[in-house]
Amino acid sequence: MVTINDVPWVTFALATGMVVVYFVSPAITPLNYTLLAPWMHAGFGHIWQNLLVFVVLGAWVEHRVGWLPFLFFVVMIPYLALHLPVVLEYGELSRGASGLTMALTGYVFPVLLVDLAKRIESFECDAKEVAVGLGILLVLVYLSVDSWMTVQRFVGLEPRPGGVSVSSHMTGLVLGVLWFGWRSVRQGLVDA
Repeated sequence: MVTINDVPWVTFALATGMVVVYFVSPAITPLNYTLLAPWMHAGFGHIWQNLLVFVVLGAWVEHRVGWLPFLFFVVMIPYLALHLPVVLEYGELSRGASGLTMALTGYVFPVLLVDLAKRIESFECDAKEVAVGLGILLVLVYLSVDSWMTVQRFVGLEPRPGGVSVSSHMTGLVLGVLWFGWRSVRQGLVDA
């Protein structure tokens, strides 16, 4: 039986909000920027990429940690990812949920590593277990490549693409890893 806790309503509500803000396309004013910057996007490709990662990772994380901690995380993190680079003077004003998607990446990556290590420890050679392990490994490869590109761009090893807020991406990635660390201290490594 599906309960209210099984439905990732926070993920879908915020994804819907992003789409609404995209189609309404409010003028960028200081007040709108302060309130709506994480939910504004610069074109269809920008919102599509953010929504795809946000819905997939967000639904999984929301189911894992519960809707209330997830709601706090997904509301606080995108504002921090966009505004910390400006306040601390290592980035410029930007918009979009890329900092949030990178924060989810920063959280999900160590969670999946711990889960994969647990599965390897108690490995049973059946088709389902092998398929799940390979699936986790594929997701880890994708997330590690995405994270590594962000780090390379942030430190200057790779060129920064025009129109991409690398500082927001990096801030989100670090905040996601810190959230994992905080949860692992409070709830243990396996339940983080």
